[in-house]
Parts: sequence; structure tokens; C-alpha cells
Amino acid sequence: MLFLDAWLKSQQYLADHDDVVAILQQVGDILQDGVITPEELAGMQSAIEALNGEKAGDAAVGMGRINELIGFLTGVASDGVLNDQEVDALASWLNRNETIRGKWPASVIVNRLNSVLEDGIITEEERHDLMVTVNQVTGNDNSVPDVSYESSTEVWEDEVDDIKVAGSMFCLTGEFVSGDRNSVDTNLRLRGAETSPNVNKNVDYLVIGTLASRDWLYTAHGRKIEKAQLLKRKGVNINCITERTLLRLLG
Repeated sequence: MLFLDAWLKSQQYLADHDDVVAILQQVGDILQDGVITPEELAGMQSAIEALNGEKAGDAAVGMGRINELIGFLTGVASDGVLNDQEVDALASWLNRNETIRGKWPASVIVNRLNSVLEDGIITEEERHDLMVTVNQVTGNDNSVPDVSYESSTEVWEDEVDDIKVAGSMFCLTGEFVSGDRNSVDTNLRLRGAETSPNVNKNVDYLVIGTLASRDWLYTAHGRKIEKAQLLKRKGVNINCITERTLLRLLG
């Protein structure tokens, strides 16, 4: 329920979609008191099943095409190299599947491809930018060899322009690229921060490590994120940020 709520809010292009607005409202009502009852879950399931029933035909086909595109992009990103043949094949696939060109993530790739192919010449900079887009969509990052990134955790991040380190309480979760969790903890303490092993109402920042396994939602990693979201709904001023944001704002 929490993930559905955060994901829907993060998809700005769906903000005016009547079905999405209705589901988001229902999710908000369910989560408002911090308790999810079996009756509320059953009501949400019924609403989603009813929506799926209405959209079943075209939606099933569209989802199959989206999954096919994700598989295509994952294959393209696997070796960290994007050659002209792959670019042409990607463009041809999108042209053959016009029905999903306006849907995410196809729409993102289409916009980037249009920019790249506009003058008929693919520069190294354009090739790099397109590869970055593909990596973002698939959750891969080839800048660090043999490391798999889970971009799904970034949906929880709050927008912050600055971080007050000295005097603030930090809680760390997940695995970090910039060092093990102890070294990140020590770095924060040297800057005057306090750290907590658990999420509570005194925590100012929950920092989510860049590395995550595909089952992160069912681990202590996910439980900390979940608790932070529940505290936020109860009015506690706690910010969820990623390791990348922390490093960027710390300079």
C-alpha cells in the first residue's frame, strides 16, 4: 500500500488520470490512520480488480509490449555499449509498436531517440546520453562494474535542497557504494551528526544506500523505509534521501 501510494505520487504524467486519482484518494484514506484493516485491503483489491476488468483487453496487450521493451532495453544495457545497430533496432521496434509510444518508459526512449536521430548523425555524446536513459529505465548503472542497482528505492526519496548535518539525527539503511555503513556512519558523526540504528520520531534523515537486492522490500532495509513513511503520515518531520543525494549535498 505504501509503495503504491509513493509510486502513484511520483508519476507526474498520470496526475490528471481519473482512475489514478480515484485509487490515490482511496490509498490516502486507508493509510491516514496508520492502520490497514483486512476490510480496507479487500476494498482496494475489489477496486483494482474492477479497473482491470474494464481495461483488460488493451491493457494486457500494452503491458506485454512494455515488458518486451524492458527486456530489449535490459539486453542493450547489459554490456554497457550502445552501437548503431542497436539504436536502429530500437527505433524500428518502437515504430512497429506505435500503441505504446506515448506510455512510460517507451515515451522517454522515443523522446531521446528523436533527439539523437534528428540530424542522421549519432555523436558519442548522444550515444552516452541515450545509454544513460536506458540505464535509468532498466535500473542498471555500468559506471561501476559488476554492480546492480535497484532504482525502485528512489521512489521514496524526498526532495531536499540542503542538509543540516551538525545536530541532526541520521539513520542508515541498505548497502552503500561510498563505503561500508560504518564508514558512512563515522563520516556523519565527524561532521557533528548523531546516528541511530533504528527509525524513530527523533530521526531527521533516513539515508537509503544505493545498492539493494531485488527483495529489498521484505528485508530490514524495506522495513525502515516503511516505518519512516508511517511516521511522516503521523506528522513526524523525517526526510528520506538516497546515498547519491547525501554525497551531492555534502560536497
